[in-house]
Amino acid sequence: MRKIVRIAALVVSVALLTAMSKAPEEAPAPSGGEVLRINCWAGYAAPYADAFKALVKEKFNIDLSLEITNPTDQDEFYLAAKNGTADLISPPYELPKKPQFYGFNAFNPLFQAVNPANIPNMQKMLPVFLEDTTPIHAGKRYGVPYNCGPYGLAYNADVVKGNPDSWNVLWQSQYKGQYTANNNFPMVNVWITALSMGYTYDEIFDINKLDRAKVQAKLNVLGQNAKSLWDGAANPDEFPGLSLATTWGFAAQQANLKGGNWLIATPKEGGTAWVDAWYITSSAEGMTKRLAEEWINFMLAPEQQADVVKSQGVSPAMANVGNLLNNKEKAMFHVGDNEYFKTVALWRVMSPETEKAFNEMWETATQGR
Repeated sequence: MRKIVRIAALVVSVALLTAMSKAPEEAPAPSGGEVLRINCWAGYAAPYADAFKALVKEKFNIDLSLEITNPTDQDEFYLAAKNGTADLISPPYELPKKPQFYGFNAFNPLFQAVNPANIPNMQKMLPVFLEDTTPIHAGKRYGVPYNCGPYGLAYNADVVKGNPDSWNVLWQSQYKGQYTANNNFPMVNVWITALSMGYTYDEIFDINKLDRAKVQAKLNVLGQNAKSLWDGAANPDEFPGLSLATTWGFAAQQANLKGGNWLIATPKEGGTAWVDAWYITSSAEGMTKRLAEEWINFMLAPEQQADVVKSQGVSPAMANVGNLLNNKEKAMFHVGDNEYFKTVALWRVMSPETEKAFNEMWETATQGR
């Protein structure tokens, strides 16, 4: 079975590379002005708006207006695509295939495939992301990975001596009340708890492969012993008083910019990694779609991908940005390290039954806090 999957991935990869080798299609005739509506996580678009508008003016002689909105929950990406209020969104790359957000209904598709020939920077993408089939539907690419990062184990190197090599450090008695953990993605805490107990990647995404009672007992300790729980992103202002933290990476980077000495551990049990991708909605027509592809290509350029590390504190999807970063940044965020990202489990589509169970388990674990 694994051999068949590898062969299928290779076929998809070859097809996509062939498509990218073609010349870009001729751009539709521009109107006097265009509007591109982007619904993305905060920080993914606004800092780059002026540079992109200048690029569009030079390349297409278009006076572009950008309408940028920032969701607070991933459900809003689905609604933006469903209601036609955005041309481009930046959800977790598996979201359009989740049953509750499914966007590929043949009679009413919410998304449209990109033309890789219009996104030549994709050719420099890390192979692990280029070959992954999650953003592929019916042999066509819909999502284009932009950035990524683990649900990571961060540690205060001034307090925690040595590199913690296991998730189990979170359960050590000396760190009770000395760590912060995510609250609004319950699944990630179930995953790390299961990994700490010896479960494998093939098991942690399915509640039916876990001993729910045993995982629940350990998850309860994680939820009750945390000093704080965070939604969205951990609070870097809290880090000076902490020893450990779970993080997407954002907060550790921000804490270091404020004088901290935080590093990201690599637990021996492995870990999970999210990927955010750009998807073009069905609302983008004509020149708007072409400009959406131009935006994606722009955001994959080395300068913007280096800024993924410097400003966002996460990992770039591209392999060609190392010379724009220092050694600590490259090591901390596994920049260009294709082998590292092959060792973590990229987030997968889970059954509604599993998602419901994981939500219930975390609610139980945090009850009474």
